[in-house]
Amino acid sequence: MNRLPLAVTMGDPVGVGPEIVLRAFREFPSQTGQRFGLLHVGDPEVYARTARHLGLSIPFRIFDTPTPEMGSEPDHFDILATRATADHPAFAFGRPHAGHAAATVESIETACRMTREGRVAAMVTPPIHKGSIHAAGFDFPGHTELLARLLGVECPVMMLAGNGLRVVLATIHQSLASVPASLTRDGLRQVIRVTLESLRTDFALPHPRVVVTGLNPHAGEEGAFGDEELTLIGPVCRELALEYPLLRGPLPADTLFHPRARAGYDAVVCMYHDQALIPLKMLAFGQAINVTLNLPIVRTSVDHGTAHDIAGQGKADPGSYLAALSAAAEMAENRKKSS
Repeated sequence: MNRLPLAVTMGDPVGVGPEIVLRAFREFPSQTGQRFGLLHVGDPEVYARTARHLGLSIPFRIFDTPTPEMGSEPDHFDILATRATADHPAFAFGRPHAGHAAATVESIETACRMTREGRVAAMVTPPIHKGSIHAAGFDFPGHTELLARLLGVECPVMMLAGNGLRVVLATIHQSLASVPASLTRDGLRQVIRVTLESLRTDFALPHPRVVVTGLNPHAGEEGAFGDEELTLIGPVCRELALEYPLLRGPLPADTLFHPRARAGYDAVVCMYHDQALIPLKMLAFGQAINVTLNLPIVRTSVDHGTAHDIAGQGKADPGSYLAALSAAAEMAENRKKSS
């Protein structure tokens, strides 16, 4: 194997993350045809305990320090051990604990650093539990914000993708009432531009087709239902269309997601969370992925949470995780070719 491996973080130790990673590691090369190895970064005892609990026979190889050998053999489950360990006495599937936070965060920080240094091709992240991390004193809201901080990026952009649909969010986790005031020309311009450039470099689409939704019903209908399309979204789209002629918008969101409409674009930039996530999850629930755009590294993630209610029961579906691995591998290769 002559490719760098993908780094996989541990996620929340008592959620479904370690479970789906263990169940899927043999499926990745055979299912996708990729010959990327996988390097798992985390507390070895978390993986060992989960494997024993699920009755899985896993060929672990544990490394205390980085070596070129790590992740070189897809048939081995290689682990780069974190210095911090999960609080083992507090380990119970489905019961998050602040004592697990340090190892969870170190896993992310280590994988990010190794990707930035070119020791691995990309990083893939199972879900974390924000409550236990915040209870331990860490002050970042989630994965995206931590990675942006570690990499010095001011405007990370969230894309979710699945079943042929890519949606990008202009605003993310905030109240619907606060969205109009959060939209600015500079912010929207940056989100659209990042989307277009990422489609070129990460998704190998030399002539990306992007549509932008309106904020209001029927894209405002010439100001009848709001003027953001006339005063903000429309001017930004017209400006960027001079540089990106296949950009269109603002368009009514209610007619953008049926099959014939989806065939006409490569991604859609949406104004708020549910405008993007409802159609995506209708089409690709359990198989979609999260991609962070505008980072100097490739990072993909599952589109679901820790699912503590089913953790340790062997019920978790690894489909989204496998899709995230495949996407990370493809994006890493595309980015390398475009550089």
